[in-house]
Parts: sequence; structure tokens; C-alpha cells
Amino acid sequence: MSSSLVFRPVWKNGLILHSILAVLLAGSGGFLIWLAFQQHFGGLLILCFFGALLLLGLFALVVYRAYGLYHASYTIEREGLRIQWGLRREDIPLTEVEWVRTIDELLTPLKPPMFSMPGAYQGVSYHSDLGKVDFIASDFKSMVIIETTNKVLALSPENPEDFIRSFQRTLEMGSITPIDAYSSQPAEFIQNVFSYPAARGTLITGLLFTLALVVLTSLFIPYKQTVSMGVTPLGTPLDAVPSNRLLILPILGSILFILDVVIGLYYFRKNEQRKVSYLLWFGGIATPFLLTIALLMMVL
Repeated sequence: MSSSLVFRPVWKNGLILHSILAVLLAGSGGFLIWLAFQQHFGGLLILCFFGALLLLGLFALVVYRAYGLYHASYTIEREGLRIQWGLRREDIPLTEVEWVRTIDELLTPLKPPMFSMPGAYQGVSYHSDLGKVDFIASDFKSMVIIETTNKVLALSPENPEDFIRSFQRTLEMGSITPIDAYSSQPAEFIQNVFSYPAARGTLITGLLFTLALVVLTSLFIPYKQTVSMGVTPLGTPLDAVPSNRLLILPILGSILFILDVVIGLYYFRKNEQRKVSYLLWFGGIATPFLLTIALLMMVL
């Protein structure tokens, strides 16, 4: 037996489903943005725009889930089990594992967590015999249940029988130097980020500035029929266009803010790269601020 065996979760059907959902959400969000450009009343503008932001936020979540699924792995080592799924990571020492079995061996059926679907069985469910079960899986039919001294996990390797046989052989061989138990989840990571006053302040300020840009734009559009959105190289105003073109500003600001937040969170994981995160998040404040000044210059 090699020093480690890597098992992929069942991923093809889940990835196809997530790809379809991503296309539908992106298309629906784009349609709401187009619809917002057709409106001339502040309330409906805000409704369409925030609806688009909600759909595009769900789009980002679906893309993250697809990315996590595609790069997920269950690695069996002589020292323990390592699980990688997106930003989540679990290291389980071999000495803490009590048993491994398929879901079909359970006497009482196991219910999936709420809002689960193929490719993303994530979250917690409660079982009458096992108690709390933590799902890190993509396919319900191929699930494998692992009970440790302090938790119960539900996984879904592509070859569950082979996974269980390999795990049993590793358990029989025993572990000389078990790995240290480790658990890292996205929710805990976000909480950790917000525990830093500078990070919390820049993120909240950037969000407030972006929301203010959205509201101000929606309020100004009904009171201006046309607006010039710049000047020529000679310094003369550009030809006036319908005022709903101003929606380009909050759309641009929102997209850049989301990108700044996501990329900043990626770099925040390592102490030596956190300066990059703060620089990006400061950009998330500066961009809507400058766009708001541009908006005021165009409408006042």
C-alpha cells in the first residue's frame, strides 16, 4: 500500500448541475440589470438592481461550490484522513476513527441537510442513532459514514467499497505518528477575518459606500432626463444620453467591490499576504467613493 491514497468525491453530475444553475443565475441577473436600464422610477430601479445583486451573489456561491467540488479530495494516509473541500479542511488522526461503513448499513435512514442538492451535500443533519452528522459530500447514494471520537462525517467517494477497504487496511496497520486534529470551515474563517478591527472596518465601510452609490444613483435618475457622462479630449461635454445610463456606475462599483472582497479573503489566509488584502479592501472603499463624486459632478 502506498503512503497515501487519494479519492475524489462523485463530481460529474453535481458539476453539470452547478454549471446549469450558474448560467441561469448569471442570465437572470443580467436580465434584471437590463430591465433596470429600462426604468425611470427610483423604487423600481432599486428593486431591479438589488434583485440582480442577489442573483449574482447566488451565482458566486454556486461557482464557489462547483470549484470546491472539482478540487475536493479525501486522502487516506497511515497517519490519518485528510479532507479538502473548497475553503474547508479536516484532518482526522487515525487513532480517533472508530468505524467506517456505507449509508446502506444504517438501520434508520439518514436525512440530508436542508438546501442540499447533488454536488453540494453540505451542512449538518441529525440522526436518531448517530446524533449530529456533518456532511462533506456530493452524492447521497455513495455516502460513507465515518464515526470518530468527537464527530460523525458523511463523505461520498467515487468508489465507496474501495474507500472502505483501503481505510480498513490502514486501520489494521495502525498509526505510529498520528496527524494533529485540525478543522477549518468557511464560516469560522469569516469570523476570524471580522475579529480584526481593520479588516472589519474596511469591509463594512466599502459595503456602505457601495450601497450609498446604488441608492443615490436610483434617486437621481428620475430627476434628470438626460446627462452628459464625460468630456471630450478638448474639454467639451459629451453628448447627453438617457439618465438611466448612470446605472453603469453602481454596477461597476458593485462588481469591483465583490472582486476586492473575494480576492482579499483569498490572500488573508496567510499572514505575510494580508497587506495585499487590506490594499484591495481599501480599493473597495475608494472605488465607490470616487464613483459617487463622479455621479454628483454629472447630475449637479
